[in-house]
Amino acid sequence: MRWLIIFLGVGVWAQQTSPATYDTSRKITIEGPITQIAWTYPRAYIFIDVKDAGGHVINWAVDTGDLVHLEQFGWKESDVHLGRVVKVIGSPAKGQSKRVLATSVTETDGHKLFVTLNRIPQAVKSGAAATQAPRWPDGHVRLGPEPGKRGYWSNASASALVEKSAARVPMNNEGLLRNLADADKVAPFLPWAKSVYEYRQRTLLKDDPALRCLPAGGPRQLQTENGFQFVEQPELGRILVLLGGGDRNWRVIYTDGRPLAQSEDLVLTYYGTSVGHWENKDTLVVDSVGFNERFWMAAGGLPHTEALKLTERFTRLDYNTLKYEVTVNDPRTYSRPWTGGWINEWVADADPPEYFCEDNAEATFVR
Repeated sequence: MRWLIIFLGVGVWAQQTSPATYDTSRKITIEGPITQIAWTYPRAYIFIDVKDAGGHVINWAVDTGDLVHLEQFGWKESDVHLGRVVKVIGSPAKGQSKRVLATSVTETDGHKLFVTLNRIPQAVKSGAAATQAPRWPDGHVRLGPEPGKRGYWSNASASALVEKSAARVPMNNEGLLRNLADADKVAPFLPWAKSVYEYRQRTLLKDDPALRCLPAGGPRQLQTENGFQFVEQPELGRILVLLGGGDRNWRVIYTDGRPLAQSEDLVLTYYGTSVGHWENKDTLVVDSVGFNERFWMAAGGLPHTEALKLTERFTRLDYNTLKYEVTVNDPRTYSRPWTGGWINEWVADADPPEYFCEDNAEATFVR
């Protein structure tokens, strides 16, 4: 008998599952015929009938991952057939729910659907040597694609925002600390903010607003697996940042020389009001204020208040590499300003995938 192995990547983003849903410290194996296919945003599911130790048949929901990424790697709904027997290995849901987050699914008919999935499809990775970053006629670096070409930034080297320091802070891809005692290493919290952060960690991020399809403001918008794209419009004095991790959201960075507005003059939003300028034609420096408090500014539950001011630095080191640094200044939340950051990779010959969040979509078909 031949087995086909399908490896399914589990991404980190809001419209996906909360870490509170599954017990990722455990692995179980179940097997049975497919009874239903739920090919719907934001996640794809199959349902299989599984016999328990007493011979009773129980229908299990198998969470197979982010539908956008499945389709990027070529899996079509037509490749999955009702009645086929599959073997599933994955993490069970917490509690009594008959639900599992698949890490591998196998079929017995030998039809190959998948090999190991990476965070970015190899077919659209740049693959080019570290050539120089492209530039505009006036000499400043291009953050977006060159004329007639496509591309966007993705695959952040960090899944959360942590203050730069010599000490490493172990955490998983959702921003959950391996050791809660490391909270003081994450950022210089004021006492109330540390308590909030630790509560969100202890409750496994179950209250994350992004799980309810609210936009991810602040640095988190640049860590989504679906990436982001710069659309530079120098003739209009602005740069648009198109965000792949939500419902076609975008952000505006004004580069027309206007001063940074005062917070009290602004309508508070998820993305704030941003003004930017070029430093040595290599780095875009962006100051932003005017944030509301309805989002977590980074995975893992970093808190903030309406006093938040961000100073971001975007530096395209070469054709394939974007260095991102952000200084967080929120005197109501942190004892001093602090800085963190990461690296993003260029995805060539592609645009950010269309990804739509559907609040509580799973409830319509997952028992």
